[in-house]
Amino acid sequence: MKVYSIFRSVHFLVLLCLFTVEGKKSPTGKHTCRKGLLSQVTENLYIKATSFKSSVPKDLIKNTRLLKKTTKMLFMTNCNVRDQLLSFYVKNVFSHLGVGSDKLYFISAFQVLKANMNVCLPCAPSTRITSAVKKLKRTFLKLGEKGIYKAIHELDILLPWIQACIQTIV
Repeated sequence: MKVYSIFRSVHFLVLLCLFTVEGKKSPTGKHTCRKGLLSQVTENLYIKATSFKSSVPKDLIKNTRLLKKTTKMLFMTNCNVRDQLLSFYVKNVFSHLGVGSDKLYFISAFQVLKANMNVCLPCAPSTRITSAVKKLKRTFLKLGEKGIYKAIHELDILLPWIQACIQTIV
């Protein structure tokens, strides 16, 4: 069992390294999009999310959701919502965590995933925050520290959205 766990971790790191390299510019100056690699890293993030979630306190707030069904539709169709939501996780959720090895791998992989999604699904930058993300942030801030745990435990909602979004890449 331990050998399998080590194998999965090494496999994840190799994918992460490949993924990081893929996001860099090619000699022609263009960024390259690798849908297959993007998909693999997302699947590995989904697996790693279980141990990541177990490293933080449980989400005991059952009557509030950060990631709503209406946000999913916007995530899939509006690149600014997608970019702002992924940035929210990087800046507002993950930045408040102590860094252990499991957390560091997950956070790094998530950041690389975000950057490579921007290569595969480019979006014109917007300085205006979308109303969906504004509402999410408002709820997140109301929950205080518990909002961090809520957001982490809702990764099992966000990661399938990301997988579905990747499937739209031609």
